[in-house]
Amino acid sequence: MRVSLSLFIIIFSSFINAQDIDSVQYQGTNKEQPHVDFLESKVNIGVHAKSKSVKGKVVYTFKVVEASKSIFIDAQNMKIQSVSLDGNQIGFTYDTKKINVEFDFKANSTHRIRIDYKATPTKALYFVKDCQGNDQVWTQGQGKYTSNWLPSFDDMNEKVAFDLTIDFQKGYEVIANGKLINTESVNDSIVSWQYDMKHSMSSYLLAFAGGKYDKVVETSASGIPLEMYYYPNDKDKFETTYKHSKEIFDFLEQEIGFSYPWQNYKQVPVKDFLYAGMENTGTTIFSDAFVVDETSFVDQNYINVNAHELAHQWFGDLVTETEGTHHWLQEGFATYYALLAEKKIFGDDYFLYKLYESAEQLTELSKSKNATSLLDPKASSLTFYQRGAWAIHALRNLIGDANFKITIHNYLEKYKFRNATTDDFMTIASTVSGIDLSEFKKLWLENIKFPSQEALDILTKSEFIKNYLSLAQERTQPMAGKWNAMAKALEFPVNDYIGQEVIYQLEGNTSQETIALYDKAFKTNNIFVRQAIANTLSKIPLELQKQYESLLKDPSYATIEPALYHLWSSFPEKRKEYLDLTKDIIGFTNKNVRILWLVLVLNTSDYQTDMHQKFYFELSGYTSPKFGYSTRQNAFSYLESLQAFSDSTLVHLVDGATHHNWRFRNSCRKILDKLLKDEKYKKKYVVLLKSLPKGQQEFLEKKLTP
Repeated sequence: MRVSLSLFIIIFSSFINAQDIDSVQYQGTNKEQPHVDFLESKVNIGVHAKSKSVKGKVVYTFKVVEASKSIFIDAQNMKIQSVSLDGNQIGFTYDTKKINVEFDFKANSTHRIRIDYKATPTKALYFVKDCQGNDQVWTQGQGKYTSNWLPSFDDMNEKVAFDLTIDFQKGYEVIANGKLINTESVNDSIVSWQYDMKHSMSSYLLAFAGGKYDKVVETSASGIPLEMYYYPNDKDKFETTYKHSKEIFDFLEQEIGFSYPWQNYKQVPVKDFLYAGMENTGTTIFSDAFVVDETSFVDQNYINVNAHELAHQWFGDLVTETEGTHHWLQEGFATYYALLAEKKIFGDDYFLYKLYESAEQLTELSKSKNATSLLDPKASSLTFYQRGAWAIHALRNLIGDANFKITIHNYLEKYKFRNATTDDFMTIASTVSGIDLSEFKKLWLENIKFPSQEALDILTKSEFIKNYLSLAQERTQPMAGKWNAMAKALEFPVNDYIGQEVIYQLEGNTSQETIALYDKAFKTNNIFVRQAIANTLSKIPLELQKQYESLLKDPSYATIEPALYHLWSSFPEKRKEYLDLTKDIIGFTNKNVRILWLVLVLNTSDYQTDMHQKFYFELSGYTSPKFGYSTRQNAFSYLESLQAFSDSTLVHLVDGATHHNWRFRNSCRKILDKLLKDEKYKKKYVVLLKSLPKGQQEFLEKKLTP
């Protein structure tokens, strides 16, 4: 099958944004019943993949702090079957959002309330099929509310010790918060999994995942079991996926200076996750896009997400913000400590460059209408994560390492298993250091403008940053005036970031003087310098053809993808050779290289033409729900450029447009909206409408109705 490249736009793979590691949406603070303190919870639920539903009961033990006539528990769109108080059935009202119970509650009395219920959640609990077609279920509480699948609390200030018992189909693993204390068969098809939590936590951190998994268990230096789960088919990717995991754990526990507070630590990859990862208490759930081979590790490893979610076990899980105003106490600290862990693994230059890079981004953000202070609950993820990390780094620089570590320890000790505010933290920092931090707070936390000069002053204590900035200052200079400095920067051993800066300044220029620099850059054999060449040098001069062709053998899928396209475009006479060389490369989990290869083959008129129909079916097949959303999104993007949608891909597009992952859903809706402006596709969808599931039918009918 031949598809036209006339509208073709190259779409290179994109990675999960660094600021989207976990949700930046937070629970709305609800302090409507401070007279009640919920202490413990016993949850017993059956999870049914076929009906995508939950049925069970929850028992809460609570203490009445002040006399009250009523209590409530959040529950979203459930069927509440019964409510009992201290073993006796009691009347209740339910408005699809809250269960209200009226009773003469006496001060200092303790009670138990039991709720039996059914739920078919549309968010917070997700039922999917993994890439092998097995059932998989997982939760996401932050920003989505656990009260969609369990009567609980949308207030992060309400902390409870949850014990979970989950019934799920036999032959599957169920992973949840706490320590697994028992599994037993309920019948021939159902197994019950019982988990125990020793300490209290906010409801949004309650989590479980069910699916086909194997695991490896290691033990931290302090004796904490580290359970690392993986799909049985991904056994050969386990080592690279979880590379440095124990090292990261041991480092963070020592660096933070406060013992890991939970019984164990589990990490579970899932399909089509909403974010890069989520720090559920003792149980991180993360996107299986980070389950990688050795080549993927270079550009798309799990290290940062791994360290970020682990740091949250202290900052967010042990001590939780009281409300969104203080969200930086969670995201800023998790980002900062993740950078420290990466510093240990990748070196000082990596750490400093990442700080420099985020300072540049924050400086630009300061100039925009979207700029906010760090204490604005509506601040951007860039602000919460990166500016938060910068504020912590600047504080450490101001009060010194010893005072900083004491501050962290005292903060965690004082507020453990509780909630805290910015003032709570700053008061401890000021007390420990003996420094009035009011000006620091104004500058780093309250000002809308990012303190760029102060950040630069901290950065330029480093010789590496001084050297980098010296070269960066040459960006506006003509080549003749900076050639020697650029050539020197490419001398062995070349620095990753300074070497890349040289390439970015060449800007694809192919004059004789720049060709000499490109030649020198190729010879550095620095993978990141060569990757920069692949991404920026699109029109390849003959003098560099041989060197550029060597990029196809680099151990980096982010290099091979643009290199293949640029070579294919620049040298038509060698297209078959390039395609032969890359025909067995799949690429990242989104199959970036393979999908590009298929598109290029379909537009190479004299290459395996008898296989073009098969190759098109493979390309269009990647839009199917059996694949992860990043693979599907990649395939949809190319098909849109090629205007080569078949009936099956049109159906898959509607499925994508109603998907639970909002990034993927939005990208599919944009493509769908464009297609529906074309009468040809609009007519096709009218015919296909009745073949769709009910929910998708209703969605498409609205799109088709003028």
